[in-house]
Amino acid sequence: MQKNPLGRDNRARERGPHRSQEQVEILKELATLIAARTTRGRPGRASVAVQQCMTQFGLYSDFKMTPQEVNRVSNLPEWTTVLEEMIKSRRADLAFRTTKQEHWNQRAQDRQVHQDFPGRASRHWQVFR
Repeated sequence: MQKNPLGRDNRARERGPHRSQEQVEILKELATLIAARTTRGRPGRASVAVQQCMTQFGLYSDFKMTPQEVNRVSNLPEWTTVLEEMIKSRRADLAFRTTKQEHWNQRAQDRQVHQDFPGRASRHWQVFR
């Protein structure tokens, strides 16, 4: 992969600013869950989002369901409840990781200030933060 002038690879640019790979994965999972909750497939078939959700979270392999069974499960009211709980859980995980990353970035910024301004100036920086 080619590097850009700032030294960050193209994947980092695709991810967006200040997003870790873990955050990107969670965002993808959230998008799949939301799509599975809101879309309906053709009569007799589950939507592609539901099928993707089942595959992504291992439900196909765990329960060995046929497409017709997947359709029946996706039409149950409990399925919507399960999806909403999974969405809530993934959003909480995303918030935790975002907070953790912000804390890590702040510590890195503080270390950089200590390196750039050794001595008294770095101590004063913490007071004004």
